[in-house]
Amino acid sequence: MRAQTPGAPAAPSYRHRLLGVFNAQTGDPVEGAEVVDVMQRVSALTTKTGTVTLVFLPEGGSLLKIQKIGFEPTSLVVAISPADTLPVTIMLNPAAQVLPTMVTKDSAPHYISPGLRAFEERRKTGMGHFIAGDELRKNDNSTMTNVIRRFPGVEITCITKGIRQGSCVAASMRQRCASQVYIDGVPSTDNDLQKIKVDEFAGVEYYAGGATTPPQYNRTGSACGVLLFWSRER
Repeated sequence: MRAQTPGAPAAPSYRHRLLGVFNAQTGDPVEGAEVVDVMQRVSALTTKTGTVTLVFLPEGGSLLKIQKIGFEPTSLVVAISPADTLPVTIMLNPAAQVLPTMVTKDSAPHYISPGLRAFEERRKTGMGHFIAGDELRKNDNSTMTNVIRRFPGVEITCITKGIRQGSCVAASMRQRCASQVYIDGVPSTDNDLQKIKVDEFAGVEYYAGGATTPPQYNRTGSACGVLLFWSRER
């Protein structure tokens, strides 16, 4: 949200129009739903009551996208003006899990890790950029630097001198700083893409900045971009 300038007059009451997000099946408030101003790439999260004030929207209003993992995202235009002050209510439908056609090959069930399940759920929202397992397998003999170059807004920077000669990191073209790297949800202490083997992973996702990054990975430095790697199930 935009911070109010010290000494500036308080925003008129209509600028604090309220939006509430609720579960369409149970009627319960949805806490932690992300409310995104699509035009300005600014967002806020709903509270325990499922509500959020829309003071961060510009005068006149904007196009909003409301999303949370486990629910189908929805979009709508919300007006902000002295004539538009009534609360806005949004009912989110829980996302139906679409199961693939089952083909029995042996008695052992195929295990899908929680990380890869979350990867697939985020891929449906369309907020980030994704490379899934099938595409990664086609590039098993390539380098991760070549794979990451496919993401828009990313450049690969390689060190040519010193003890880290040959190391390569992903960097944000816009911010000119190294992107954060997570492997299976854990922050990596070494962002060298040359050490990350394509044939060890089943999913890669990239977020260009904090407005689109999932909340659990939106930490200090996420404005430089965030790369998430998910291990391949053997």
